[in-house]
Amino acid sequence: MPVDLSCRLVFLASPGGLSSERKRCRKVFREYNETRSLKQRTSFYIHAWEDVSGGVGRPQDLINPSLDECDFVLMLFNDRFGSPPAHDDRFASGTEEEFFRALKLLADAESPMRDILVLFKTVDPDRIRDPGPDLKAVLDFRARLEASKSLVLQNFDSLDSLSQIVERKLHEWSGPLESKQPREILIPEATVDMSGMRTRGRADLLESAKSFALDGLLVQAEAAYAAATEDGDPRSLLSFAQFMRRTGRLEQAMALNRQVVTNSDLLLSRSAGPVALRVEAMSNIGVIQRKQGEITGSLSILLEAVRTAETALEPIHREHCYALDNYGLSLLRTGESSRALVQFERADFLRDQYGTNAERAQSAVNLGRQHLAQHQFQDALNKFGRALRLLEADPDEHLKANALTGRAEVLIRLDREDEADELLREALELNEHLHHRDGRSIVHALWARSLLKQGQSEKAGAHLDAAAKIVDESGNLHGRGVVEWLRAERARCEGDLIKARALLSDAEEIASRSTDRALRADIERLRAAIQEA
Repeated sequence: MPVDLSCRLVFLASPGGLSSERKRCRKVFREYNETRSLKQRTSFYIHAWEDVSGGVGRPQDLINPSLDECDFVLMLFNDRFGSPPAHDDRFASGTEEEFFRALKLLADAESPMRDILVLFKTVDPDRIRDPGPDLKAVLDFRARLEASKSLVLQNFDSLDSLSQIVERKLHEWSGPLESKQPREILIPEATVDMSGMRTRGRADLLESAKSFALDGLLVQAEAAYAAATEDGDPRSLLSFAQFMRRTGRLEQAMALNRQVVTNSDLLLSRSAGPVALRVEAMSNIGVIQRKQGEITGSLSILLEAVRTAETALEPIHREHCYALDNYGLSLLRTGESSRALVQFERADFLRDQYGTNAERAQSAVNLGRQHLAQHQFQDALNKFGRALRLLEADPDEHLKANALTGRAEVLIRLDREDEADELLREALELNEHLHHRDGRSIVHALWARSLLKQGQSEKAGAHLDAAAKIVDESGNLHGRGVVEWLRAERARCEGDLIKARALLSDAEEIASRSTDRALRADIERLRAAIQEA
């Protein structure tokens, strides 16, 4: 039986030095066409400079017609900006010319151009500290795009993370093409002052890095962190690693944490300070591995972090509890609820003796999560309520957002969505104020779940889109699985069972990689509901 496919044209652009990345992108497109095009009724065709036949005239003039007929642009950068186009001094490179030509096409109602995705490969901090003219041009270009706040740009630090970003973008680009809405995007001037950073002290650089990150100026923040960590200070490396984790560059975050774990000076000491730094770094690695779905590795290093904390000559309660918390959360992800409870109770015991009210609230939140996983809903409500009461005396917006979110999830499961929505609204406001992306994605996903139960599919879709954008940027595998499962649930609610089955297959594949038993149980329940429909 003939099948009508909508073919989308994508222009793949990059300067030199990215041949492996270009091959990986082509592989992702090829695998999509082979495995998903029939389901989605959409296929993709790549245009690129290497596919253009030679001829007389300026080489870029031979490439540009292919760009003009494309629906989307995928643009990659690493540490090179490229060479200027022949006989044209308006642009510093052919890739820059392609970018600004694509912007004009995006603003042209008659052009098919719909979207531009710009991806930057993470550069080693040593290179950023002394970038040279070519990398400096890339950093300045990235700073300009970030300052515009109008374009989708993301960072990747491995071929696998590149694949994941492109796969998720193809899912978005494969959707129905609505009437084009032209977009005019202005790119302001901006630069990264590396020479000025080299004259500033570490504390000043770290404070600037955090401020840049809060303002969404990530390339400026990265440059400041790179300058602050030149001497390998462990505390600065941990701060840099946290920034990398929050911006979705999980491999680079792992590498920075490993520098602390393997620091020879720290390894030789059992004093509280050095051991605390190593325990924090090991716990961070376990958190990252959980995000990536590497649950066995996560459990292993978190157990090592707990045992290492116990070897310190003086107690390191904060780091010990942090390791216990995350060991428990990874156990909870695998369905080992009883063992998770042991870790949470150990941390709760320590905090009850030595902790602040806010730290006790953290334990109450974790115990609430454990009760929730066990479907002990009243106990979970009590724990989340205790956390909120403790935070009245010792405010912590991050913990309050988590407690509100947990309490809201319990209420959703108890079919008390009206009460849950108010808590989610407050939790979202707190997470937005804190610029906490993971917290925001969790709230959006829960809110979508609540709205679907209330029959409000369109509003649920807006929250799912918001959650999907965040998990795409952060590389959170579990979050992606939850979003795909809820998208399948939304399709079922709308009566589109074919789409629901396709989305559910995607969710199932992600859940199998993330070793999340709770998500797999939700998927099985939805699959049964679809089969009965």
